[in-house]
Amino acid sequence: MIQDIAPWHLRNEFMNVAPRPGDLVLDMDREGVLSAGDGLRFPTVETWRTFGDDAALHYAFQIVRKDESCPEQPVEERFFLALRETGRQAPTPEGWRRAMPSTLRGESPGPLAYAAATGWHLFCWYDSTRCCGRCGEKLLFSETERAMICPRCGAVYYPRIAPCVIVAVTCGDRLLLTRYARPGAKNLVLVAGFVEAGETAEEAVHREVMEETGLKVKNLRYFGSQPWGFSGTLALGYVAELDGPDDIRLDTSELAEALWVDRSRIPPCPDSASLTMEMITRFSRGEL
Repeated sequence: MIQDIAPWHLRNEFMNVAPRPGDLVLDMDREGVLSAGDGLRFPTVETWRTFGDDAALHYAFQIVRKDESCPEQPVEERFFLALRETGRQAPTPEGWRRAMPSTLRGESPGPLAYAAATGWHLFCWYDSTRCCGRCGEKLLFSETERAMICPRCGAVYYPRIAPCVIVAVTCGDRLLLTRYARPGAKNLVLVAGFVEAGETAEEAVHREVMEETGLKVKNLRYFGSQPWGFSGTLALGYVAELDGPDDIRLDTSELAEALWVDRSRIPPCPDSASLTMEMITRFSRGEL
């Protein structure tokens, strides 16, 4: 999955630090992240400054790897977000491109793709959290934690993380696969949905499966979780067994298709970045 970047690991605790030479810049706008035209490569601070952009650089996180030859001095890559005032256009210098981070998930697996996903999560939050929702005052950056603070009424805003469930519904050697109704949706995926207010993740599993396919499930097993920065979610994976008839009643507002697929006939997954694809692959191998 995209977060499996060993021997590197993400350290996202807040630090109030200035950029230094060699640090990497995640320069994002609604058209995507700035990367070298020949692959997934972010500009260093010194390269980025030659673009003539006066956006503010704010510390995001670092990715660290222990060097076996010198374990007391780990290798670290620090990332900074380039944040602009509302309405400011982000330049795309010659030789560079902008790509939506979600399109990079299969292009260049590893720590940089994960950095792009996590940076996108933070960028979208900063970009949409500029004024206080209580009094309308312009928000300020906290100097002690990753938060935005209202100088007038004191309201504090933290990055939003939306929990969702992903469910592998099984019936013996069959797996329930679905395809979204939205335009451009091609891949077969698992039943998924957001956890509602006042609801446990397990209750969300039962509700989402029933709403989208009309099926009942039982014997829930937790599989694992995944931070999915492309949509600002935390996905919680569950395996569930069919409880009752297998007749599907499709919610056509959400899904274009839902079908039972035998383990031996499950099509190859397009990549291994997501929790959904990991669970489908595991089932096809008899490991789920």
